[in-house]
Amino acid sequence: MSANELSLSELEALARQENVLGKTVDCLLALQSDDEEVRTWASEVLSGSVEPSAEEEEEMAGLLESVFYEGEDGDRWDVLAVDQLYWTATMLGRLSQLDPSTSKVLRELAQSKSTALAPAAKRAQSVIERLGQ
Repeated sequence: MSANELSLSELEALARQENVLGKTVDCLLALQSDDEEVRTWASEVLSGSVEPSAEEEEEMAGLLESVFYEGEDGDRWDVLAVDQLYWTATMLGRLSQLDPSTSKVLRELAQSKSTALAPAAKRAQSVIERLGQ
């Protein structure tokens, strides 16, 4: 477990709470854990209790950009990266507005022709449309 990774017990506790703020990026990073149970609980928290804040946008956008561009170099993303891209786009979509630089990366993801990225690209497109970006 890396220093910034949430533990299984922390994720389980977060899943029982409502309107959790300030933990979005930590949960997104937990999606890359070697522990499948940690990844499962991170998805659970992201699908329910965590609420992204505008203060987290820059970090989420940076995560989206780095994971997307790392895979784009070889046109290869593993299943964990695809999941992380999907959830990062989802969390960005829960914000009321996005910085233009964030929208740019979301548009690039939405325009990806990679079949591996289809779910994440579809989610990014949905976010762009909803926010009128």
